[in-house]
Amino acid sequence: MYRVAIMGASGLAGGEILRILANHGGFRVSLVTSASSTGRPVRQAHPHLAYAYRDLTFSPEEAVLEGEWDLIFLALPHRKSAPWIRRLMPLLEGGRRLVDLSGDFRLRDTEAHRRWYGEDPAEDLRGAFVYGLPELHREEIRFASLVSGVGCNATAATLAALPLVRSGLSEAVLQWWFECRVGSSEGGSVPNEGGMHVFRSRTMRVVSCFSHRHLGEVSQELRIPEEAMSLTVTSVEMVRGVQCLLSAPLREPLTEGDLWRALRSAYGTEPFVDLCPPRPGHMRLPDPRLVLGSNRALVGFSLSDDRRRLLVGCAIDNLMKGAAGTAVQCANLMFRLPEEQGLIMPPAYPA
Repeated sequence: MYRVAIMGASGLAGGEILRILANHGGFRVSLVTSASSTGRPVRQAHPHLAYAYRDLTFSPEEAVLEGEWDLIFLALPHRKSAPWIRRLMPLLEGGRRLVDLSGDFRLRDTEAHRRWYGEDPAEDLRGAFVYGLPELHREEIRFASLVSGVGCNATAATLAALPLVRSGLSEAVLQWWFECRVGSSEGGSVPNEGGMHVFRSRTMRVVSCFSHRHLGEVSQELRIPEEAMSLTVTSVEMVRGVQCLLSAPLREPLTEGDLWRALRSAYGTEPFVDLCPPRPGHMRLPDPRLVLGSNRALVGFSLSDDRRRLLVGCAIDNLMKGAAGTAVQCANLMFRLPEEQGLIMPPAYPA
């Protein structure tokens, strides 16, 4: 079994990696670090995992420099990963691998990174990472030693639009309007006034009206100019989950047959992407509750009667397919393990 280190393991994404690896079989957790929880047992931060990690405690971050691992996940906040990756680079040899869940290396272009995330902390390393969405970069990931994480909203938006792009049907789209409805876990585990239950519960709060930093990833990966897209993010009454709806006015009418062929061609062999059924009507667009706790993505569409307005939807669990699940999926590919290993968990429904 390969030894795994997790930095930032006391957070939400780090906890999800621990949950996945508890029953993985190919990876063994050998080291977990936390800047805020050093010396505390893992079961205090993640009581639901007490059965799997009874004796594991959080080590100081410096412990990763000892190199007693084959694979390291960085589940650190934005701008915290890059300095650590620079320190870890001398250790990334002899088959060691790194998957970074932060936004520090998602964007390949330095100017794009500065526009969405601020000053670039590691411009010289920017081109060394493979963007970690297997549905786009499976073969590159297999041979990579450095893989970046994916934005949860970017994942849902990209998977909604990808069939149109790959099939050439994107030429019929006049404008790309994405709307993401998201749960509170997108805000992370650090308390803040905007995320407190007393202020957040029973609200539908629009937090980004026209653009969101994940839009840079969508533009990069689908090669659609940013000015041709908008991305609205609305916080809704969920703990976890993303529902992304792509509203696309069409230059020329399409048929449902065109769209079904595009979706089946894009996702017919994908292990973690499922298509919504055409009937009943209320099931045509995906509900995040149908994928919670899993690494699955659900994609569906609806076409207007005049065939000139299209709605495509994608639902994911933001902590799984939008973060930890995809990270482990990438790690499986990097170590030549079965891509689905440790990730064959059905969604929890109802949730």
